[in-house]
Amino acid sequence: MKFHLGILVACGLLAGLAACGPQRQPQQPTENVQSPVVPAPSAPPLISNREVPAPGTGPNARTPFAPVKPTIDPKSNQAAEELVRGFTRLLNGGRFDEAYMLLGLNAPPRSEFDRHFATIRHLRATAGAAGGQEGAAGSIYLSIPLTISGEVNGSRVTRSATAILRRVNNVPGSTEAQRRWHIERIDWSND
Repeated sequence: MKFHLGILVACGLLAGLAACGPQRQPQQPTENVQSPVVPAPSAPPLISNREVPAPGTGPNARTPFAPVKPTIDPKSNQAAEELVRGFTRLLNGGRFDEAYMLLGLNAPPRSEFDRHFATIRHLRATAGAAGGQEGAAGSIYLSIPLTISGEVNGSRVTRSATAILRRVNNVPGSTEAQRRWHIERIDWSND
């Protein structure tokens, strides 16, 4: 009985090992058997007849956090005012090298520029609204009032000036840079 039991255990182990080995693939029939051909699907079936909304639209679309600013016409007073506001922001931030770079060919020498701006402690520059555009010899000019305040030698000072802006008025052969506003010069009211 022990012998038969040992054979049964050995047969069970062999059967278990055989089940763990690689599976055999079923043999293809050797005869020519016709099997039906199933075509591959070309497109997923339509679920409904409704149109699918474009990405970023529909009821679950996200809205932007800030509205998109419209483009400013580079020839407008608004573009000139924005340039001068950038100039005053640079002055207020003590970035005099960058502010000086915004001045055109008729800018004062750097030493004079520094005398007007860099020597003022607690500098506060503000720009007003642009006046009317004036034309002369293919150029357009615009004036924007400036107020410069701060401390000089321990005394509170306030100075008035006018930023004179210029741009070329679509003269043939002019460059894009010439057709944009630039600060031609700064005229001081009281010095």
